[in-house]
Amino acid sequence: MRSVLLASVTMALLLPGCGKKVPTLPEDAVDRAATCGVVAAATQREKAGVKGELPAEAQEGIFHYALLAGAEGPVFDSERANAVFQRMPGLFDSTIKGKWQVLQPACAAAYPVTQQTAPKLPEGKLDNALQCYVLVDFMRKAFGSQGGSYNEVSMTLGMLSTKLDAKVSPMLKSAGVGTGDALQKKRNEALATVSKLGQPQAVIKACQAKYG
Repeated sequence: MRSVLLASVTMALLLPGCGKKVPTLPEDAVDRAATCGVVAAATQREKAGVKGELPAEAQEGIFHYALLAGAEGPVFDSERANAVFQRMPGLFDSTIKGKWQVLQPACAAAYPVTQQTAPKLPEGKLDNALQCYVLVDFMRKAFGSQGGSYNEVSMTLGMLSTKLDAKVSPMLKSAGVGTGDALQKKRNEALATVSKLGQPQAVIKACQAKYG
């Protein structure tokens, strides 16, 4: 997701409402996730006001829709997640200029896990640490794409990622998971699973409490 996301939402909220179009969620999976990401951004922008950056936790909630789109199968599909990020800017006019507020309950129903604030990490040590690692790494990269505004949170996630990597690498080796395709598949399976545990900010807090 580009930094233009927040700027576009801000400008849209400054414009007067036009017409009486009542939007509905698209049937296409990528467009549906991107639309709900836009609605989440607009909701958070409206709460925070039109000035300043959104808090990191609000951004993580927006990123969650791309995560969920990539996690529809048992193995995370990064191309699908990236497609959601890329689609969001193109959906601003058709979403925000309409009665976008009516989409809030529709998005909650389509993606109920986004309402989960008390996620439970898996019991197994490897699954636990690996799922934390891949989610933290995803968020670190996502915040890194936002420019300098989120340097602090990127650094914090980077430090947590380093700690988790030090724990995960020997466990993967002991489990017989080498490098290359096998390792990437294991990571993508973990990311698909952890994306569906609950709100990313809540999952990361649980990971920080355990490994931070």
